Amino acid sequence: MKLIIAGGGTGGHLFPAMAIGEAVKELEPRSEVLFIGTRHGIESHILPERGLPVRFVSTRGIRKTGLWNRLYAVGELPLAVIQSIRIIQSFRPNAVLGVGGYASGPAVAAAVLLRIPTAIQEQNSVMGTTNRLLARFVDRIFISWERTEPATTSKKTILAGNPIRQDLFGGAVYPDNSDRFKILIFGGSRGAASINKAFANNVEMLEPFADRLSIVHQTGRENRAEVEIAYREAGIHAHVIEFIDNMGPFYRWADLVVCRSGASSLAELTALGKPALVAPYPHAIGDHQMKNARNLEGAGAVRIIPDNKLANGGLVKAVVGLMADRDSLNAMARQSHLQGRPEAARLIAENILKIARRGQ
Repeated sequence: MKLIIAGGGTGGHLFPAMAIGEAVKELEPRSEVLFIGTRHGIESHILPERGLPVRFVSTRGIRKTGLWNRLYAVGELPLAVIQSIRIIQSFRPNAVLGVGGYASGPAVAAAVLLRIPTAIQEQNSVMGTTNRLLARFVDRIFISWERTEPATTSKKTILAGNPIRQDLFGGAVYPDNSDRFKILIFGGSRGAASINKAFANNVEMLEPFADRLSIVHQTGRENRAEVEIAYREAGIHAHVIEFIDNMGPFYRWADLVVCRSGASSLAELTALGKPALVAPYPHAIGDHQMKNARNLEGAGAVRIIPDNKLANGGLVKAVVGLMADRDSLNAMARQSHLQGRPEAARLIAENILKIARRGQ
């Protein structure tokens, strides 16, 4: 079995792709998996660092602001398709999977032209532009949410959930084993400025609980110093980090998680049964982060704090409230666990192997 997985740009696309690649190799250990991405996405350094093979095509986002950038991006697309055709002809895959992101469209389009079995995987409850365009042409569509917009044909759509890395479930343990209330705060690989400032500017609300709290806060580079100083001056035990590469030990350690509502974050939370306060990114395309969160809020797994409520202390108030209400916290954890789909990667891998065999 030879599989190409195309896409990336952000961790939200790349990490599910890597999880699917791992699952394919677990099912068929002699399989070969090649990734296709761009040199300006995070795949350009994460995949080589982990010894995973990757080839690059020349493409960029069309949605970016600026007429010239859009014209340039459209002009690059034929080149990216030609580059993808050459990679496919050289590697000779049995199937090509697109996971969204800039490289996904040209690679899957090239595979369709070459009559190679194809599939796409959508992480969010609102389908991205690339996947919307590809959906009518591919052999399989893997969705993560029961209510995904727009609806796709049921004959080739499989509700699989969003794949997560298996290293979340085991390995190292975060060394803080105190009996304090443990909070993990993060906002994606670059942090979330509004979440960072919500804690830095309202930290005095946590001071009465300083001897009962332990916090890990991933800020990104820009706000790290400000947040670190705020916690220190309030006397709160906090480990402030720019970037967390291995999230598993921190998730497993936490009693409560505070984060955005990107698809990968929510998939990880529910797979591990963690209760969360989520602040959807208000500028996400199609408002997909809010729609992702609504799915889990309706099940009682998370509570949503809108981004415009963060600055006035709404987020920190909600943290304090859950510290004092263990029954609600435990109920959220149970519902979170029920919503998890930890076998998503394996389910997708099994179905990719099926369509690959039919194409032989």
